[in-house]
Formats: sequence, C-alpha cells, structure tokens
Amino acid sequence: MKYSVIIPIYNEEDSLLPLYNSLKEVMNKLNEPYEILFVDDGSTDSSLERLKRIYVNSNSLAIVILKERAGKSEALQAGFDNAEGEIYITLDGDGQDNPKEIPFLLNKMDEGFDVVYGWRCRRQDPFIKKVASKIANLIRRLITKEKIHDVGCAMRVFRKKDVEQVCLSKGLHRFFSAIMVKLGYKVGEVEVVHYPRETGISKYGIWDRLVEGTIDSIRFCFLNTHTLMSHERKYQIKEILKT
Repeated sequence: MKYSVIIPIYNEEDSLLPLYNSLKEVMNKLNEPYEILFVDDGSTDSSLERLKRIYVNSNSLAIVILKERAGKSEALQAGFDNAEGEIYITLDGDGQDNPKEIPFLLNKMDEGFDVVYGWRCRRQDPFIKKVASKIANLIRRLITKEKIHDVGCAMRVFRKKDVEQVCLSKGLHRFFSAIMVKLGYKVGEVEVVHYPRETGISKYGIWDRLVEGTIDSIRFCFLNTHTLMSHERKYQIKEILKT
C-alpha cells in the first residue's frame, strides 16, 4: 500500500463524513493504493458510531478504537503502529485542514525532504487561540532551534520507515519536527489554506497551548530524544476495524 492517511479524533461527529468524502476524492486522484485510518481516542459523542456507518460501505476506511482517551500523541502513535502505507499523511479531524493540499506536500517531499509540514500562514482561529499558539510556537522554536514556521500544524507527510524508531507519548506530538531533525531527517514546509472550525469545539485551550507547551519545551530541552521516547506504548486498543 502506498499511502496511509492518519487522523486522530476525539468528539468530531459532525466533521467526519465531509472529511472522509473529501479525502476519498483527493486520494483517488493519486491513483495509488491507500487507506484512510481514523483513530478514535475515546470519543464520548457519536463519532465512533458515525465512523462505523461509513466503514460498512467503504473499501478504504480503517478504524483504530482506543479503550480510553489517551491524548493526541498516543493516538497518533497508535495510527503509526497500525497503518500499512509506505507514506503517512496526517491531519486533524476538525475540518480545518483541506485534503486538497495533500498533493502539494507530497510534491515537496519529492524535492528531497523526509518530512513536509503545512504552514498555516493565515490561520482562521479565534484571536486568543492564535496568540497562544504563536507564543507557544515561538518558545518551542527558541528552545529547539527549529526553522519550521508552524510546528503545530497537523498536516504532514513522511515515510513509514522513518518513524519506526519514534514513540510518541504525552505532549511529544508538539515536537515531532524537532525529533525528526534530531534523528537526522530533512524537514520542509508548504503554505496551506486553513479554514474556520464549522463544527464542534477545540479540545485545546490556553493552558494546553501555552502553559503545557512551555513545560513540554523545557522537558524536551533537557532530556535526550531516546529518553523522551521510551518505546513503551501508552495507549490500549479496544478494537481495530479494517477491510
């Protein structure tokens, strides 16, 4: 299989069908075998029920169901561990990332990059959320010496073989680009369009973005990469649905 699109979700019931349909349209045009893999991180709304309805009539959908909410880092790791594609594509499940940007990131990878990030240069978020994210990004960039503008963007492409030694645990999804640079990989970025959230609510507040992000940055600074990545999986799987 060529591509795995990995989407961790928590209570995103209204965005799932539009996102799946949009992804399917884009991925079909790539003319390569693919899967769309949702990781349900303990949703308490009807997200899982709606995914299962889509699954019944799909030949490309896979669902990893976690026993309980583990957090974004662990949900992403569960996706990494259970996806089958040679190239991983990640994005959020809130509908703010446009799947139509995926081919541009893949084209950038063809220029010699191992990891390509989206850069939401014109973010469509509430003012306070944008300010908190900008401050958190600045702190991370100062501590980790990253050159990527938008390290918090969930839209990324990279190869499966390059993350086999990566193990994300609490908070480490924020430092994915820094981890990959430390491991010797070349990271690039592409400007992408960002859309306002039309359904649901953000799962991350000021505390998550600014305070916890700063604490995690300090932790990242003083601990080496291999210490941070214990390779002990923090998530527990309840069920996996694959066609």
